[in-house]
Amino acid sequence: MKKTLLSLACMLASLPLLAGNNLAPMGWATCSDEAGTAFTMSGGNFTDATKVTLQALGNGQADDNQIKAAISKYDIIILDGSNGDFTIERVMQLSSVKNKTIIGINNARLCTKFYLTEEDHAYLKKQNLEGLSSTVQISGTLPDGTTLKCDERAFYTKKAMMELQYQKTGVYSLPNRAGIFELNASVSNFIIRNLSLIGPGAVDIDGVDLITNMGQHVWVDHCTLVDSQDGALDSKRCDWSTYTYNKFYYTSRSYSHAYTCGCGWAEGAMTLHLTFAYNDWDEGCVRRLPQCGDCYVHLLNNYHNCPGNSAAMTINENCKALIEGNFAAQGVKNQITGSGSNRNITARNNTYTHANIGPEVTVPYQYTALPLSGVVSNLTGAEGVGATLGNDADYILSTIPTVEKENSDGSAKLYYFLEGSVSTNASGLSVITFDDGAYATLNNKEKTWSNGTSITLDEETYTSVKLSNGAENMFYAPEGKKATGVTFYSYVNIKEEKLDYDKYPGTGFRPSFWATIGDNTYTANGEGVTMLVSRDPANPDVAEFTFAPVSSFKFKNSGEQLCFLMKVTYDDGTTGIVSVNKDNGAVQQSGAYYNLLGQPVAPNTRGLIINNGKKIMQ
Repeated sequence: MKKTLLSLACMLASLPLLAGNNLAPMGWATCSDEAGTAFTMSGGNFTDATKVTLQALGNGQADDNQIKAAISKYDIIILDGSNGDFTIERVMQLSSVKNKTIIGINNARLCTKFYLTEEDHAYLKKQNLEGLSSTVQISGTLPDGTTLKCDERAFYTKKAMMELQYQKTGVYSLPNRAGIFELNASVSNFIIRNLSLIGPGAVDIDGVDLITNMGQHVWVDHCTLVDSQDGALDSKRCDWSTYTYNKFYYTSRSYSHAYTCGCGWAEGAMTLHLTFAYNDWDEGCVRRLPQCGDCYVHLLNNYHNCPGNSAAMTINENCKALIEGNFAAQGVKNQITGSGSNRNITARNNTYTHANIGPEVTVPYQYTALPLSGVVSNLTGAEGVGATLGNDADYILSTIPTVEKENSDGSAKLYYFLEGSVSTNASGLSVITFDDGAYATLNNKEKTWSNGTSITLDEETYTSVKLSNGAENMFYAPEGKKATGVTFYSYVNIKEEKLDYDKYPGTGFRPSFWATIGDNTYTANGEGVTMLVSRDPANPDVAEFTFAPVSSFKFKNSGEQLCFLMKVTYDDGTTGIVSVNKDNGAVQQSGAYYNLLGQPVAPNTRGLIINNGKKIMQ
């Protein structure tokens, strides 16, 4: 099967232009190494993919949580714009998300809740910021007490924006989280297609991007990206990614810093493999079209239609760049620029000339290069750049490879925190629901959930959960499964200044351990206890426990606060209880209460119980 899928990926990569410009995945996103070994860029388009269609909540409600919850539970997420724009209150940070596709239909637009108003522009212009230097470095203290060193214009822009926020809210703050998607390093095989992403307007306050890509094998196709606060589509230490048929532009909402696509920041290593093909940088784009450092980049058949810009494509240090078939409109300045060491550039068949640097740059994958004379008509025609693929979800998905899910015995599952999958039950306890139907109740009424620093496990990073010390927590297995063991990966969450080595020699903090697991309890000096000493999320403590098959188990820590992940092992031979009825041998009495084993329990029993065939969390 794997050999078949690799062959399919190679075939699709060699035929990128299908049914108009509804192309198949291509470029570096479809490779897993520099030799061109194929990667199946499926985005979770499985033969039995789970799908969900969302519409905006409307009435000023934020849609962040419903979108993040859908991403955590489904393979294909369809955003339907029929009920108006989706409102994004703050950038959605996605962690440990793999094999997902997000597409838009019916003019789906994701719009940041915050945006620059005409009054904001008037206030900023009064500060005469345009006359300040963007290169001269100064040190100063902002109105909220933050001390920083940055260029003169950026410092006074931050100061002015804080003053504006104080006028509106009474608090000095920076509205610098106005973006859409932030994909961290554990995101992989992720596709975004046919969406419009609308930002707050460009302003130099160290804000977020419309899309920040730090993942692996990411494909952004046929999207419209407008008025980004910082970058429109920035690539930071990501790899194996392709951006095709996207349109970037800025409106009068933007004030300054219309810098569109920054790529690199990898600290001197050529680690980013990126393809920009058939994109349009249009009105208002000033710089970074794109700007690359530490990249192996292919720039193919792009259209620069932003006269009056400052610099178009910038190729800086530690780059290999193949630049071919690109079209620059009249008035576009500095089509290829850049500086630094270890640069290797091959430029050919563009509407401008540039001297080649070093040996010829090639790429290992197959692709279709448009004739230079046809670039503009192709990119501005039917199914050209932007969200132009129409309203048929099946059509938008049709050129993405369909694959089978890898076989898995389901005997173990790693659980970690995903934003948007949290609720509160009737007792006031936090409930985290996972994508396979498992869930956990955490902490107590006085202290709700909180996510911790990412924990590194097997070279992957996962967002952890903070526990309330001494509170009893419960884990509930999915229907049809029983847990036979749990492994915790944790670190002690205590600040450096609170360590007391005189009182607690060796660690500087209270003895910490898992005090209750299922029906077993442990003490600091007791048999079988695992003491927890790590304060490093990159090297967590590992504590493993086994028990007889159960549908749920409790766990509690003692000592300092912990941040943790958990891997639950299941008994594949058990089926659990799907429902309590005559079919599985349990005699159900009207109004009676049962646990998941089908045993009668008191009506006030805590946990997950069944009444009249319905599951109830108490």
